Amino acid sequence: MADILMVIAPENFRDEEYFHVREELENAGHTITVASTQDVAVSSVDRKEVVVDVLINEADVADYDALVFSGGQGASVYFKHEKILEMCYQIVEQGKLLAAICMAPGILARAGVLSGKNATAFESEKPSLDEAGALTSDSHVVVDGQIITADGPQASRDFGKKIAEALAVERKEEPAPSNQPTISDTPVNVNDEGFSENKPYYGEDGKDYEKRSDENV
Repeated sequence: MADILMVIAPENFRDEEYFHVREELENAGHTITVASTQDVAVSSVDRKEVVVDVLINEADVADYDALVFSGGQGASVYFKHEKILEMCYQIVEQGKLLAAICMAPGILARAGVLSGKNATAFESEKPSLDEAGALTSDSHVVVDGQIITADGPQASRDFGKKIAEALAVERKEEPAPSNQPTISDTPVNVNDEGFSENKPYYGEDGKDYEKRSDENV
């Protein structure tokens, strides 16, 4: 099964978008590593504390099969976070799954990885997706190749199931039954060979995600 890096905000991450999504992924047999900017993160609704497994600055996406962002108002702390934006580039270049829910697709938009992609987000973040060149959808969960997005807490369980389905397809496993529309059965290459180091896919001269962010947001 897959190793998933799940990023939550240090404060005000949405409860359902972490706990329900994690539950669906663990029910499918996947292993979750939680990352944030501090050792203990606090949710927005029930003020639940989550012990963080790895600090973002110490995380290496080469160690994981998928990168998943929980949403909530706290997700905005990552809109200009250099390491997070770089991780989005890296996971896409490595052919792995990148997923975000609620406000968190705004991170992907600012990282410049949504251009030409079907995607959704919480209503307040849809303009940033449009400006980043995404094809914004009104669906609750949208799958476009290796990128999966969802629009809010009500979609948390379906979001988690879609990620699990996509990971099953990658490994040519039989996904758990779902009443949701099926996604493309084209496998995504998740072979980590060639990615022993945590390097962005662009060279030093092309490390301009901040410039792209300014142009696209």
